[in-house]
Amino acid sequence: MKVYLSGDHKFPKRIGESILAYYANNNVVILRKSVKRAILPQNINIKNNQPYLCALWQEMPLQVKTLFTDYAKFFKMDTKQKRTQGVSAFSMFIYFIYRAQKRFGTLIKDMSIDFVLSIFQMFNSLNKLMKESLLYRLTMKLPTRFRHLVKKKTVLEDEAEGSMSNYSIQKGSNELQDNDIRQSVTDPGFDGG
Repeated sequence: MKVYLSGDHKFPKRIGESILAYYANNNVVILRKSVKRAILPQNINIKNNQPYLCALWQEMPLQVKTLFTDYAKFFKMDTKQKRTQGVSAFSMFIYFIYRAQKRFGTLIKDMSIDFVLSIFQMFNSLNKLMKESLLYRLTMKLPTRFRHLVKKKTVLEDEAEGSMSNYSIQKGSNELQDNDIRQSVTDPGFDGG
């Protein structure tokens, strides 16, 4: 239904279930019926994956977040999109996770921080991730494209403390063995066998 109006008016945009759409400086009104919208299956998947993605992002090391921030900034400049509001480090991380899910066949809800960090150890720079199509390839040269995402060998704190104490114990016993050998060699009563 189409209605033509004249003069200034303050009619509402909704009347019950119907929607009023005003055009031509509020002189033309079209009455629309509301449409029932169903949630698509892909949107249900996105909604279900969101908590897992947020948890993975929160657990990422600062180095990874910083590099994804740089990558997102250059991605905005490289693609010259008119709408760049949705481009952020987190959105690039989400793209990476979905590509990793497709590549490695692991569901997002089954991914752990160790799994993601192991991917970062395999492809330890943004450049390698772009070459493997886990991130969009940029035509611009990203200054941080060769910087490592994670250290080559990450050790848990508990293991690090344990290994350091084992190292010091082993080091101390090696020093004792070296001193025993030196004393036995310099000892005049030592017959060499």
